Amino acid sequence: MMLHIRKSIMVTLAILLIIPLLLPQSVSAQSVSSKDRASKANAKIIYLTFDDGPTAHTGQLLDILDQYNAKATFFMLGPQMEKFQKATKRIVADGHGLGLHGVSHVPSKFYKSAYSGLKEMQQANVSLNKVAGVKTSLVRTPYGSKPYLKPAFRNVLLGQGGFHLWDWNVDSEDWKYKQDHQKVYNSVMKQIHTVQKSGTTPVVLMHDQEATLKVLPQVLKTLKAEGYRFEVLSKKVQPVNFWNDKR
Repeated sequence: MMLHIRKSIMVTLAILLIIPLLLPQSVSAQSVSSKDRASKANAKIIYLTFDDGPTAHTGQLLDILDQYNAKATFFMLGPQMEKFQKATKRIVADGHGLGLHGVSHVPSKFYKSAYSGLKEMQQANVSLNKVAGVKTSLVRTPYGSKPYLKPAFRNVLLGQGGFHLWDWNVDSEDWKYKQDHQKVYNSVMKQIHTVQKSGTTPVVLMHDQEATLKVLPQVLKTLKAEGYRFEVLSKKVQPVNFWNDKR
């Protein structure tokens, strides 16, 4: 009987000794998990977008994005995708967002009729599928949707075509100040901060060009330091466009 009691006491003591060892680990794991969730919840989301590619500079652009572990969305032209197939495939393989920018990039051609824009986007999608084996429903029309893409045009492109229209709320003006990189940096950061403070997620317009390579690292470095998280556009994200058309 005494032996049985001693064994019970020893087992109880062993359990009491083990519990403190397990408890801190459990609390620590929960604490880390909670911190991770809080970090993600507090992260500021930003969408970087690049128009007019792919180009001879896309590889360098992708290298810079990789360096900062940043994802972006590329609104690409049909002929460019077929010309720079390696870059197109890498954009897809690297997990960046995919968008269409048409074929001609000429307003008089793209906006010639309600159906001309739809035809260009469909043709660009054929090019994307031919080169990389994928398609997308995201589109950005040449020079932005306003004032050219009037209701009748949108009804065809979005209603009949099933596309989702994207513009931007931050214009980097990298297309305008190709030599003044500091001016581009100052302008884009000021706009991003203004949009963010208004409670809106920044959608930044940039271009797949050599000049942008000069300012992109500085922009990414600052955004990372400020706690921004780079995400890609998809059909699950509500479109941001000048017409406030949510289709």
